Amino acid sequence: MKKIVILFLIASAFFILSCNKYCNCKHYVNGKVDKKFKSEFIKESKLDCKEFSTEKKEIEGITYETKCK
Repeated sequence: MKKIVILFLIASAFFILSCNKYCNCKHYVNGKVDKKFKSEFIKESKLDCKEFSTEKKEIEGITYETKCK
């Protein structure tokens, strides 16, 4: 029974450490969600997801913005 518990703990630890963390980001064009933009990406650093958000940019009369949670 102890061996089963130990194997379960090792498997759980391996699963937890191997999972990738994701941020949920949405890209907005003129205030509407851009359906072509991929909404999730791998969080490869220790930054908070909000750090990946961008300020509103206006290019040729079109407003772009990305918000991440």
